Amino acid sequence: MMCALQLLFLILAATASINAVTYDVTVPTEWWQENVLYQLWVKSFKDSDGDGKGDLNGIKSKLSHFVDLGVTCIWLSPIYESPMVDSGYDISNYTSVGTNFGTLDDFDALIAAAHELGLKVIVDFVPNHTSEEHEWFVKAKQGIEPYYSYYVWNKGVYYGDYLSYPNNWLDIFNEGTVWEWVEEREAYYLHQFGVHQPDLNWTNPLVMAEIKNVLTFWLDRGVDGFRIDAVPYFVESSTLKNESRSNVDVDSTNYLYLNHTQTKDQPENYPIVKEWKEHINNYAAAKGNDEVRFICTEAVSDIEYVMKWYDYGDDVPFNFFFIRNGDIAINVVLDTAQDIYNIFVKWLDHMPSDKTANWLLGNHDINRIASRVGLYRTDGLHFISLLLPGVFTMYNGDELGMTDTYLTWEETTDVRACSTTNTTYTLYSRDPARTPFQWDNTTSAGFSTNSTTYLKVNPNYVTVNLAAEKEADFSHYKNIQKAIRLRDTTVWREGTVDIEVIDDQIVAMARQLDGEDPIVVLMNWENSTTTIDLDDYFENLPDTLELVIADMYSGLNDNVGDTYDKSSLEIPEHGSMVLLGVCSQNHH
Repeated sequence: MMCALQLLFLILAATASINAVTYDVTVPTEWWQENVLYQLWVKSFKDSDGDGKGDLNGIKSKLSHFVDLGVTCIWLSPIYESPMVDSGYDISNYTSVGTNFGTLDDFDALIAAAHELGLKVIVDFVPNHTSEEHEWFVKAKQGIEPYYSYYVWNKGVYYGDYLSYPNNWLDIFNEGTVWEWVEEREAYYLHQFGVHQPDLNWTNPLVMAEIKNVLTFWLDRGVDGFRIDAVPYFVESSTLKNESRSNVDVDSTNYLYLNHTQTKDQPENYPIVKEWKEHINNYAAAKGNDEVRFICTEAVSDIEYVMKWYDYGDDVPFNFFFIRNGDIAINVVLDTAQDIYNIFVKWLDHMPSDKTANWLLGNHDINRIASRVGLYRTDGLHFISLLLPGVFTMYNGDELGMTDTYLTWEETTDVRACSTTNTTYTLYSRDPARTPFQWDNTTSAGFSTNSTTYLKVNPNYVTVNLAAEKEADFSHYKNIQKAIRLRDTTVWREGTVDIEVIDDQIVAMARQLDGEDPIVVLMNWENSTTTIDLDDYFENLPDTLELVIADMYSGLNDNVGDTYDKSSLEIPEHGSMVLLGVCSQNHH
């Protein structure tokens, strides 16, 4: 029987036996809505000149990797001029490329080469703060206007003869106060991040004008959009009120010591991003082209604050709920199938109906997904995330199942870890997820000709590397590549979404569209085999399903191509399966 007839019959019968929520999908009309967006940690991707650090020419030499994998857009972590105190998020010049990454000519060549291959490129945009070495701040420290007013200053508060900070606010890097005294100004400047990263004053329209010029500069060089860093922190409460004590048991210099009601998620942040989006749209209109540029934002906040970005011109707010539980320092719990289900559904339940979702499992600020949930679970999470509608954001090396690299205290370079101690640094260091990409089993994993790299290569590169995974019959790389290919189907673009938890251990997802082969993903989060009847959870599935992808550790690799009966499907422990319904006449 054809799927369409089954569907019609069930609608007529109006069966309400299954208590499922089905989500309709925003059908993509713009290129970015189908994005597989790849976050390049530039310093760790590919070294072209043998200095042990990745660079722009290295990326250019490896663009075919993205095309082969099915990535549509690459995002470059900061490549600007910078003292590199915070991996380039401390920018000393917004309109030049740091010499360790290359030159503006190299950047232009990279954009041209990417565009020739049909790849889009977005750049990291860091408008909350500059480096203390930025010309604006150097002049601000000398009291030169208008630059002094580009930053947030305060004269402090006297208690008798004792001068103190204006309030108790703490910086995100756990260094203590956000206020840093500048003797020649007899004033404190504010830094929500590290002490070498003074915050820009976003209540000053001159700052907006400067930053719009920066956007224009990169648009002129052909970028396809921007990933906007740290959006919850742009504006602080003008009352300068103290923040209340949290109930977290940490030192008084730790960011978690306070509730950040005055320094985070302020309503004034949102119109700033909206103004940038309008500027970007106006740029395209003025050029007389209809090229659509894309913006996405980084906000680790409670869901209502994150969703609000959609109302202010943001194409896609990043979905960090697989990383943090709404707060920058509260790790998410991923213990049960219900935990996983809740994260997926939380976004779908809160997202405005005409918007595009985002799914993201890892980034440069957190331990790798394979280290957080185990290698045997990463394929399944990728399958569901890639086959749900929306933009999928993939972190540098996750397609290989790369894992965290253990680094000693001496080997650690991350500013966030270096402000702690040799006994606690591992809790804060972001270096283990930033080690070089593993291309092959040659010197330095093929990342560099230099046997010494800026962070050491994971010793597992001998077996875990792109060349080996391309050779193998089954690998993380090949599984993710296959899942990405399934996005190029009508059912992925337009099909409804139904996601369920089965027997407290299976996360199950179905994408269905009248007349199309449905896609079903099953992920067993637990270490016991179970048999399920999909009819108890999903309506209208065809009787027979074909296994098209099986996760690496499921023991089902040899069964790919076999068909299964939907009413008695056995899913091995920690096993994940992607199945296609066999129902349309053109099935082959």
